[in-house]
Amino acid sequence: MTNQPMEPVTEATAPQSDGPAATPRRRRFVSRKVCLAVIFAAVPLLLWLEVGKPALTEDPVLAPLMNMTLTRLMGAAVFFTLLLHEGYRVIHPLQKPFWRSLLFALPPFLVVVNNMPILSMIRGDAYLVHNAPVYLVWFAAECLAIGLFEEFAFRGVIFLMFAEKRHTTRKGLFWSLILSSAVFGGVHLVNVLMGAGIGPTILQIGYSFLIGAMCSVVLLKTRNIWICVMLHAIYDFCGTLMPTLGAGTWWDTPTVVFTAVLAVATAVYLVWQFFKLDLDEVGKIFKA
Repeated sequence: MTNQPMEPVTEATAPQSDGPAATPRRRRFVSRKVCLAVIFAAVPLLLWLEVGKPALTEDPVLAPLMNMTLTRLMGAAVFFTLLLHEGYRVIHPLQKPFWRSLLFALPPFLVVVNNMPILSMIRGDAYLVHNAPVYLVWFAAECLAIGLFEEFAFRGVIFLMFAEKRHTTRKGLFWSLILSSAVFGGVHLVNVLMGAGIGPTILQIGYSFLIGAMCSVVLLKTRNIWICVMLHAIYDFCGTLMPTLGAGTWWDTPTVVFTAVLAVATAVYLVWQFFKLDLDEVGKIFKA
């Protein structure tokens, strides 16, 4: 065996450290350039529709439905692109275990469907005035567009951004949920500027906070933003169909009592499920 002369250790030959700087970044689904392109394309259209309120139709019932649908779709496109850019693993529509996720979300689905005044409609106390198919289709489209926009924005982006650095502890997740739901409820204060009364606005802030918290737990458990979108869209459809296209009285004593019991039972169920969350499974949302 011969002794080989040792080469001096230089920066080029020194072994590379696997320290914090070498930690892989989370893979982005779209680049920043694509994200900016979507924003620059969508925002002017959104402002034109929201501020300019162009007459898309002469039908006074259809016009606001069309306007709201298109503006919310523009907003949804922006926040979905941001969600793709952040690379959070919540966009796979058939995220396994899909059917178990639907079963988990069954109590929340009962809550949102119960938002429809079913008893009042059966008795004829609440009824549709504008029942043409075109109105129902555009109203459903509006509810879906709102669900897409608000879930992509508040659960898919804002909540997950809050939770990204806090998801390793249940306390951190809890405060991320509370803060993002408070933001979601708080933005509804803008309705006062649009002519809504203080009382109805406060009620809307309250139930928006609760719906936001419910969808946040569903997202953490299922890692599926689309289930949250459907919950939100169904909630809006069932809760605003009569005020928008109908008339009559839809809140009676049996409905109020059943709604309160169902809401409390579902809240207990979701709190229990939150404290049962597997933090390693939650962490898959943020994995590199």
